[in-house]
Parts: sequence; structure tokens; C-alpha cells
Amino acid sequence: MKYTPAELDAAAIADQISDANAAERQAIEGPFYPDRGITAESLLAYAAKCRAWVASHSNGGAHKAVLAGEGLNQYEPCSF
Repeated sequence: MKYTPAELDAAAIADQISDANAAERQAIEGPFYPDRGITAESLLAYAAKCRAWVASHSNGGAHKAVLAGEGLNQYEPCSF
């Protein structure tokens, strides 16, 4: 199946929104791992970065940005 650029962009944006929502939920409910830098504050900061990324790619280019390594889904401890 071949996807259009708009469909690929929508999928990339949906993924970032999903990450933001999950991080916000985890910031409220836990679990937290302070020894790995995962706190309520770092989760909310990550969610804000996800939402900023979505806003900056809302007019297109989200999929290409992910392919270029600009996506935020690559978890790195303490990188929030």
C-alpha cells in the first residue's frame, strides 16, 4: 500500500500527540523513575516538546522530519 505525503504527515503528527498525551497522563499517575530523570516535571517538559514539534510541522513536512531524525520518539534517559 502506498500512502500519500499528507497521510504520512498525519501519522507522524498523531504519533507525537499520542506521546504527549501519554507523558501528561504519566506525569499525573506515575510511575516515576527519578534515578533515570523521569519525573513529573520531565514528563511535562517532554509533552510540551512534542506539542511544539506538532505545531511546527502542522503545515506539512512532519514525515520528512521524522525520517531526518527530528522526531522525539527516540527515548534517551534524561534527555527531556
